[in-house]
Amino acid sequence: MNSIKRFAIPLGLIALFAVMMGVTSVSADSNISTPLTLRNHITVSGGSIHLGDIFDGFEVPNDGNGGGTGGGISGDTIVAYAPQPGRRAVFDAKWLSRVAQRYQLDWRPTTRLDRVVVDRASTVINAEDIAAVLRQELAARGNAQNIDLELSNRNLLVHIDSDLPATLEVVNIATESRRGQFSAIIAVPAGDPQARRITVTGHMFPVVEVPVPARILRPGNPIRESDIVWKRVRIGSVRNDAVTDINEFLNQEPKRPLSANNMVLRTDLRTPVTVSKGMLVTMVFRSATMVLTASGRAMEAGSTGDFISVRNTQTNTTVDARILGPNRVEVAALRQLASSEGEVQ
Repeated sequence: MNSIKRFAIPLGLIALFAVMMGVTSVSADSNISTPLTLRNHITVSGGSIHLGDIFDGFEVPNDGNGGGTGGGISGDTIVAYAPQPGRRAVFDAKWLSRVAQRYQLDWRPTTRLDRVVVDRASTVINAEDIAAVLRQELAARGNAQNIDLELSNRNLLVHIDSDLPATLEVVNIATESRRGQFSAIIAVPAGDPQARRITVTGHMFPVVEVPVPARILRPGNPIRESDIVWKRVRIGSVRNDAVTDINEFLNQEPKRPLSANNMVLRTDLRTPVTVSKGMLVTMVFRSATMVLTASGRAMEAGSTGDFISVRNTQTNTTVDARILGPNRVEVAALRQLASSEGEVQ
């Protein structure tokens, strides 16, 4: 009978043999002999981080096996997951050293402060983008003509992969008109089965159109229809004394400069100045039988219909007079023309 001889191999030798085989395998496949340079700050667009993203100096071309699996190590070899779109990850010297050893790269950290900052590229969708698509959805339902929307989170920013289209789809929207609230589910990108779904809430506000200056309007210039545009504003922001009818603007002029695209108060307008301060005017008194006139000087400016102070140039007395038109005022009592050299007309 043949005898079977058994040999005892020390466990330490087995472990050493396994390590040597592993190192030999990586070293043989790597073919990386060129010194590499660390990239301190990188931006990636996909979901993976590759050796070539972290280190500069790879000369081995892509082996066509989708990131180095099953073939030689190259700059396309995947070593980590990328952060989420719009987020950042930091890999320190210890992690980088392990990667270099694992793939037998010609690189060692120079200090323990060596690191790589990885940013994930993204397309940003903000709160106004979402509000706009919600308005379109409500308009399609026929109930958004006089409604303004505001998201509860007005600083909302949604980051999606930069390779994906920045399209939005309203999956569902529910409104509570009595309380002026809404909630909605938005899918990004639109029509994608793997789309990210975002739940948003907010408030609805009734709006109205009001006339506002199309440009800066200054005193001395009568307001024309071409100077006015219409602006949608929330009803709650319209004051009782605000101008809401364009006819209130026409043939008026500003008392002070009016800024563009802002609501105007009725007290900001006046009829155009027809008598300037210091202007010589004709003072008129009328009765059923006669009309008397005298010369005067306006002590203040005013528009047709305003009462201003006028000094009689003959008597140096000051009277109140109502402006009739350019250079012409009317006094209420005959005694106000007394001692003047008025003439009967």
